[in-house]
Amino acid sequence: MNKHVNLRKLRVAAVSVVATAAMAAVGLGMPSAVAQDKGPIIVFMPPGTDNYLAQWQVGARTKAKELGYDIKIIESSRDQAEQDSQVQQQLASGEDVAGFIWWPYVNAAGTGSLRALSQTGKPVIFTNQYPIEGTEAFWTAYAGVDDFLNGKVAADMLLDACAKTTDVKCDKGMIITFPAGYSAGADRAKSFRDETAGKLEVIEEEPAGFMSQEGYQVGSQIIPPKKDEITWVYTENDSLATGVIQALEEAGKHPGQDVLVVGGTCHGDTTDLLAKKLVGTGVQAAFLEGWQSVQTLHKYLNTGEVKDGKLYLPADRDNPPSDEGAPSRFNFIPNPPLGNTQADIDNFKLWGWTFKELCNY
Repeated sequence: MNKHVNLRKLRVAAVSVVATAAMAAVGLGMPSAVAQDKGPIIVFMPPGTDNYLAQWQVGARTKAKELGYDIKIIESSRDQAEQDSQVQQQLASGEDVAGFIWWPYVNAAGTGSLRALSQTGKPVIFTNQYPIEGTEAFWTAYAGVDDFLNGKVAADMLLDACAKTTDVKCDKGMIITFPAGYSAGADRAKSFRDETAGKLEVIEEEPAGFMSQEGYQVGSQIIPPKKDEITWVYTENDSLATGVIQALEEAGKHPGQDVLVVGGTCHGDTTDLLAKKLVGTGVQAAFLEGWQSVQTLHKYLNTGEVKDGKLYLPADRDNPPSDEGAPSRFNFIPNPPLGNTQADIDNFKLWGWTFKELCNY
């Protein structure tokens, strides 16, 4: 009899030790059994062949591993119909999942897939592109960049450079955007136009893509006929800016001297930035966007709650946002401006990461 009692006590003690260890692991930020029991996180997104998207995936995988989740990233080509098919295949598999992260290629055209994901009853975190009006019932929370803020930051950097220059007239210029139909590009362009209204004249706005070769291809076509009018160019990321700067120089222009160029999202090559061919850049970190998208899903799974309104996460130099508490309906990563000197780059930190670590794509 005493033997059975002692064995029972040992079992209870063992369970207690395991529970205590699990709680300690969570407190130390180690992967928790609770997270692992919830199934994998499924991400739908455009292809990681784009350097920004590849770095987003690094951030998402890093945070998922830290929190103890498996993560499956399903990439489509730049084809919304293909992505829709991938959603249907995933849902037909019957796999139990923790939740979904949704990054459509064409926002409006992907609404049917977004609705289908929401009908599973699992949380859906919308990322990267601002959700379009009318889809509010289909997503749990938004996490990522505020493209309206991104456009405003770029506009303010350009206006500041215009105010300081003594060589550039700063009146007429061009906007080179992401592909037609990609809503993030439309949001940035609208915000840029709103911020510069009455101060700068847009003589042409042309969709291009995301990469430098696409910026060059479009720039080399539209810049030469209007090279004598152009005093500024806004490209929606720095990769596009690299190609546009090449096109400007081939047309006889001198970026930083007789034409001012501003990008919208940093990347790893700082050559144009440090050569003053770019007036500045915005640190929209793909790594942090992926990292924070996973964190937002985790916070909802832990609390079952979403706070109303928008949360602009602070641009703290050293501390990332806490994993504790409920997410807001909109959760935006910081997008601080950065000047074009080596000191600006060397002194920059965000959430404990350096410029080199966050803009290495």
